[in-house]
Amino acid sequence: MKDIEPKFFYQISGTLFRTKGSEKDPVEVFKIFKNGNPIIAREEVFNYYQNYIDVFLDSKGKKYKSHEETVKDIQDFVNSYEKKYFKFGGVKIAELDIDFDKGLNIYVVMADSKIFTTVEGETIYEDKRLIHRIDNQYDDINMDLFNALCFEYSLYDKNGYYYGNYKRNYDVSGLFEDPIMKSILETPVDFGKVLEDRI
Repeated sequence: MKDIEPKFFYQISGTLFRTKGSEKDPVEVFKIFKNGNPIIAREEVFNYYQNYIDVFLDSKGKKYKSHEETVKDIQDFVNSYEKKYFKFGGVKIAELDIDFDKGLNIYVVMADSKIFTTVEGETIYEDKRLIHRIDNQYDDINMDLFNALCFEYSLYDKNGYYYGNYKRNYDVSGLFEDPIMKSILETPVDFGKVLEDRI
């Protein structure tokens, strides 16, 4: 009997600085994780992510405590600390984040997604959702990320895929008029605290 390919898989990608001040020699990350049992691919992508985080933290003499602490501790690897400004008529009107593309991102990718290849040879999947990231934005965990995690959970639920003990339920009734519970699969982010702070 032939295994049926899951309806989705995982991708990790990103760009980080090797050390503070090494903007010319970045670490480029891109890897696909597929498995007939999607939860195994998910575990593998998050372990791969954590290995990078541990190496960067170790280089600073630190150990992993939480996602929130890690965002602060790895700034040298995702932030050049260089400021650029958008000017209009000689007046500075906005600061530009020149490091917006630095960090590590984990995506759930639909297996039937259209694929594009850039001139540089990078593979881009059209139908993917960002489910986890770490970058230079201290407080940028937003509801789009939470909603993408709800979408990911729905893929497991409606397709009957095993998800182990990773399921987490959150009461998001403070965000809506009617009480409602949302389910996601666990990530390094403490969404209980994130949602509590937003209510």
